[in-house]
Amino acid sequence: MDFDDILKEFEASKRPGHNEDELRAEDLQRLSTAWINERMVPELLPYENELIDRVLIRIRKQVEQIELNSIELQTHEKEIKLRLVVVESELDRVQFLIRSYTRTRLQKIDKYSLYIRSNDTESAKLSNNELTYMERHLELLLELYNSQFLKNLPESLQAIDETGGGVSMIEEPDLDRPVFVKALADNVVDVDDEEVELTTNGIYVLRYRAVMDLVKVGDVRVL
Repeated sequence: MDFDDILKEFEASKRPGHNEDELRAEDLQRLSTAWINERMVPELLPYENELIDRVLIRIRKQVEQIELNSIELQTHEKEIKLRLVVVESELDRVQFLIRSYTRTRLQKIDKYSLYIRSNDTESAKLSNNELTYMERHLELLLELYNSQFLKNLPESLQAIDETGGGVSMIEEPDLDRPVFVKALADNVVDVDDEEVELTTNGIYVLRYRAVMDLVKVGDVRVL
């Protein structure tokens, strides 16, 4: 594929009626939604494995094609260079979304590692790489705690995942935290044993616990 073909492919992505282009645009929208949801909700959401894989494959292909063909550009080809800047800007935007999405998830994994590790449902939300990261992070953290102060405490006080005595040392997401949401379909949710009707395109402030299931199926979008 030469550079003109790359530009044609990029320009075609801006026109409707192309299945591959429609899929690319749809994936970008899904990525944006996943990023916003992950940043705004208190819990760790399931990892978008298939979506991220498809986006990363496209990024790698476009970067390789640009690198291979950009060396053929001549200094007087200003129009082509301008289009190249547009293509690279689009790639930068997608890469930013993926990096921010990943950083947000890692921050939650760091914060709720003990909770995630002790709950099979939560652990299933992690990708393989995230699971490896969490286990290694916990291992290093425990080594640090033991070397700094835990070894000097009585054995009965050395646990960092104690849940007895009515006080849990395992930090969990605050599912009662309020969130702004936009209803994408009509629904009814329970808030303090009262039913609240959600109207399509309506915007609400509700406890996350009341809409968490709707967020995961896409009937509600977090703002």
